Amino acid sequence: MKNIRIALALALAVSVGLAAGILVAPEKGGRTRRKLREAASDLLEDLEQSCQDTIEDLKDKAEKKYYELVHRLECGSTCQNDDTLKESVTTEVPHSQF
Repeated sequence: MKNIRIALALALAVSVGLAAGILVAPEKGGRTRRKLREAASDLLEDLEQSCQDTIEDLKDKAEKKYYELVHRLECGSTCQNDDTLKESVTTEVPHSQF
């Protein structure tokens, strides 16, 4: 959620900056359009990276929960202590299988 807010704030800031730049731009239309394309391209790259980071974070969290549940099912009623469970799950989670 925090990453989404950051991405939206970044998009808003870029939009405001672009609008202000266009209003006071002393350059010709072709050059201004090129700058707009470059700025839009940069914005899309930033948003894509932010989305990829968010997806990776969610994937890691889901993977950890999955292995925690698998461990609980395998362990059964012998896993009474959550601290023991958390320690064993964090050491046993294999590298990304999703």
